[in-house]
Amino acid sequence: MKQSQIFAPHRAWRALALGTASSLALAMVAQPAYAQTADQDEDEQTDEDVAVDSQNVLVVSGYRASLESAQNIKRNADTVVDAITAEDIGALPDRSVAESLQRVPGVNIGRFEKPSDPDRFSVEGTGVIIRGLPYVRSELNGRDIFSATGGTVLSFNDVSPELLGRVEVFKNVTADMTEGAIAGVVNLVTRKPLDNPGLNLAGSAEANYGDLRGEWSPTFNVLASDTFDTSYGTFGLQLAYSYSELKSRTDASQIADPCYRDASLTGGCLRVFDVNSGGFGDTPNYTPDTFPPANSVLVPQYAGVRTTDLDRDREAISAVGQFETLDGDLRMTFEYLRSKTSFFTEEYALLGRIDDGVSSPEPRPGESWQFDDNGQFLSGILTDNVGNAYATPFGWGGIPLDSLRFLRDTRSVTQDMSYDIEMQFTDRLRGNLEAQYITSDLERDSVFGAMSTWADIDLDLSGDTPDVQFIAPVGAPADYFTSGYYTYYWFGLDSRERNDGDLFSIKGDLEYDISDEGFLRKARFGARWAARDRTTRNTNFSTWGNLSAPWAGRAGCAPWNAGPNCPFVPGRLFTGLPGQEFAIAGGAFTDEFPDYSQYVTPFADNFQRGEAGTPIPGGGAYFYGGDDFLQDYLNGVTDQQWDEITRFSQTPEAFNLGVNGRSYTDPVTGQVVECDPYCPSEISDVTEVTAAAYARLDFARDFDSGWSFAGNLGLRYVETRIKTSALIGFPQPGQFDDPSVGGNGDGVVQPSEIDTVCATPAPPGQQRQYCLLTGARQAEFASLFTGEPIPDNREIVFDHWLPALNLRLDSGTGVVIRGAVSKGISRPDLQLFSAGGLLGFSGRVDDGPLLGISTGNRNLLPTESWNYDLSLEWYFDRVGSLTAALFAKDIEGIVTTGTGVVNYTSPSGVSEDVIVTGPANDLSGTLKGFEIAYQQTYDFLPGILSGLGSQLTYTYVDGGDFRNPNLSAIGSPSVAGGAAPLNGGPFTFDQPLAGISEHTVNATLFYEMGPIALRTAYNWRSEFLITPRDDIFPFSPIWQEAGGQLDASIFYDVSENVKIGVQGVNLLDEITKTSQVVDFDGTRVTRSAFRNDRRFTFLARFKF
Repeated sequence: MKQSQIFAPHRAWRALALGTASSLALAMVAQPAYAQTADQDEDEQTDEDVAVDSQNVLVVSGYRASLESAQNIKRNADTVVDAITAEDIGALPDRSVAESLQRVPGVNIGRFEKPSDPDRFSVEGTGVIIRGLPYVRSELNGRDIFSATGGTVLSFNDVSPELLGRVEVFKNVTADMTEGAIAGVVNLVTRKPLDNPGLNLAGSAEANYGDLRGEWSPTFNVLASDTFDTSYGTFGLQLAYSYSELKSRTDASQIADPCYRDASLTGGCLRVFDVNSGGFGDTPNYTPDTFPPANSVLVPQYAGVRTTDLDRDREAISAVGQFETLDGDLRMTFEYLRSKTSFFTEEYALLGRIDDGVSSPEPRPGESWQFDDNGQFLSGILTDNVGNAYATPFGWGGIPLDSLRFLRDTRSVTQDMSYDIEMQFTDRLRGNLEAQYITSDLERDSVFGAMSTWADIDLDLSGDTPDVQFIAPVGAPADYFTSGYYTYYWFGLDSRERNDGDLFSIKGDLEYDISDEGFLRKARFGARWAARDRTTRNTNFSTWGNLSAPWAGRAGCAPWNAGPNCPFVPGRLFTGLPGQEFAIAGGAFTDEFPDYSQYVTPFADNFQRGEAGTPIPGGGAYFYGGDDFLQDYLNGVTDQQWDEITRFSQTPEAFNLGVNGRSYTDPVTGQVVECDPYCPSEISDVTEVTAAAYARLDFARDFDSGWSFAGNLGLRYVETRIKTSALIGFPQPGQFDDPSVGGNGDGVVQPSEIDTVCATPAPPGQQRQYCLLTGARQAEFASLFTGEPIPDNREIVFDHWLPALNLRLDSGTGVVIRGAVSKGISRPDLQLFSAGGLLGFSGRVDDGPLLGISTGNRNLLPTESWNYDLSLEWYFDRVGSLTAALFAKDIEGIVTTGTGVVNYTSPSGVSEDVIVTGPANDLSGTLKGFEIAYQQTYDFLPGILSGLGSQLTYTYVDGGDFRNPNLSAIGSPSVAGGAAPLNGGPFTFDQPLAGISEHTVNATLFYEMGPIALRTAYNWRSEFLITPRDDIFPFSPIWQEAGGQLDASIFYDVSENVKIGVQGVNLLDEITKTSQVVDFDGTRVTRSAFRNDRRFTFLARFKF
């Protein structure tokens, strides 16, 4: 099919929408009408302005007033918007802006620290998704804001919700709004002193308690503002401070790698493709028609448990200064916001392990496993290698059991300074000028330490929470787990991250009132310039290293007699069997380094709130590190420990251990540099400069029937420039020419030298496809090994024209019909533009370019979307509305992994086409859905029932037109490096777009009468894909099952100025469940069950 035919339906839809809207606007111009008076128009506008401005006032008044204000914002807005006001934010115990946002129709939040790692649950919400898409832009008071987390948007957990006047969620846009959003815009609006004249003092003190963690944490906030009238005008000053701690705990029970096996259990896992830690093979063992095979059952390979403590501290300072002249023609505002956040995570985990699936568990001798009617495992004891003294201590049997300890400390600081001046030049012309400077810094330090032993796993999956219990193998002594005698040091892993970014922007707008009664009412013009610099430094958990292993050495000598203290003397698990010294006679055990680990009982305290058994006798095991493991790591103590253990064990797998002391050889130049601790390939430095201008025309018509028509039509132009350096290199001649591999060392590769290398055995796992080249193709390939570098410092430039049309038809009796069409963009993550590396063989033997590379894409473009909204809204009371909205997004250029051809020319004139694999704008599709929202207060009910009210929303999203980006085909590399793709499994491409819940429901019931205010809210979303590829073996698609959360609050007004209250989160003790896909039919089986605190907050608020 030709491209023009592919996009024809989308273009037709777009043309129809724009044509219909334009025709409607022209028809309104042609209609005769009796306009209202200018005074009436001004009164209405004043009322609207008051409705908006009043939301910035910290009020102790009721939740009904909050709903009325939000309803007015939605009804009178220029485009499609929902709002949460200050009272709404404070009514429930939302500890972050992200948690507040989930109560907005069409908004969902993530619950895991990162989407591809569904093992680590986040109590506070993480990423924000609007109408099924993550392309969200963040604003502070209508200006850009971001966090140095690697992206271009704000981490909403970095901002204290207590400092906000309201939060606006724009689901479509007008031309004057800053570009960069497809899903929507989240605008955080802070309070201002001139919005609430006079002396004001407000604040709160809170005590938070999590019943799993069993600890208290404080929160307190204070905001003071005053205004001063002078002969020049009114000055306003506002200072605010917020400090919040949150201590939480999450327990998890997990089932790992359930795979199909023959019902006789005589063999191992039956897989569509062979899979190991390097990814999937490329030769299928089964087809969709033959998998799962007949007479097979589903059996987990192993299981695990985790308990995680999270300490979050957040401190925010805000200062606002304002001045307004007596005539109101000039208003100046200066704002400063500084938010400092830290997240400290400590996790203890017990995880079974079957390395790369090379073996499979078996029932404990004399016992059997139970299965349900579908052949899925229900209960039984898993063991392995019973009687095999080469694999387990004395042949007792057992599955390797790792006791893992993980600590991470994340510290971020975001500062925003802005100056805004609003000017009224004449009674019809006004303007404003804004300048803004943002800085954001992030530091993240992480360390893992792991010990290992063997255990049987008693597993019961019949309940809501998997019951996982690790038990000593048959024949083991009573102190098997507590003595440490059978526990050895296993591995270490660390990661460091330092990011910083800043943004300076300047923006100006002019607005002119064309007429008070004509069809054309206002004209707006403006421009914005912004420069963003961002540097990321991330070792990204790339330094796994083995500390010791039973198959390695001990006492300074390896079994193969390598090391300083040879000959090798077998250790404690050696029984004298032939060759056993190479299998289980080594290792560094706890008693040999007693100060580097300790026996800890993190699972002894009410694990899973008693809904599952204690996962190990006594609730404890040996874990790496002392009481301050992370600080020891940062002080260099842990590195010294790791060096001492690895010298003892003589493990050959320690060469990559730790980020410190590394060096890096540039593959292009051959230069060796010391990493500090970041190697050059782990650093990305990118600058983005944008320049934009817009024009917007507002129009309106009032009819004698009481109906009115209004809208705006605008066009925005934006140019984006990206600056980042790249260094591409032609392959080094030493690969074939070096004398060590049979070359003559003259620096020029000859075809005969390629033949010499090809005559030697290839390293394990390496394919030498270039050895299939012959004749002229081989000679051309040889000629490309010049080693020349190709610097690429050209500036990346792209521009866009972004139209926007918004229409609003109001009956005057509460019925509003609204339509919106706009074009939007979402720029790629700046890191994806970073390109560089060494060219290599493309794999094309017979024809096509001989060289290829996987790298970033300097030709990458923003994702584009045409956004359509149509809504019918009925406002039947001051707090009473019923709205229904249809929406669609026609999206082109979603960034995924693609392949293209680029010509590279070296400084000496060598020119060659190169196959480049990397991020590309390859995916398109249409997302559609609808929203229904209802809210009402039941004042008409008799007596005390008149205090009741409710709020209900429902959202449906259909994202079936997309597949998942950033996954390459079977057989390609498994681990992403830079912009390299991730290797997807056989079931990946049948999965929907990640993050989309087809159904989302929010229900709120509230009661206000006299001094008492009660509110309860339930948020529910249907199942959705978390990630199409798990981070860990066997890299399955992972889903989060449908679920919800019930929260509630009770407030009592002690006086006009003071209220006290109690808030509760997760009152129903909901379990967050995840599942994994195991076949082409989409069968999902349990993966994890997370249980977190029921949180309670006791608070007092005041306002004077």
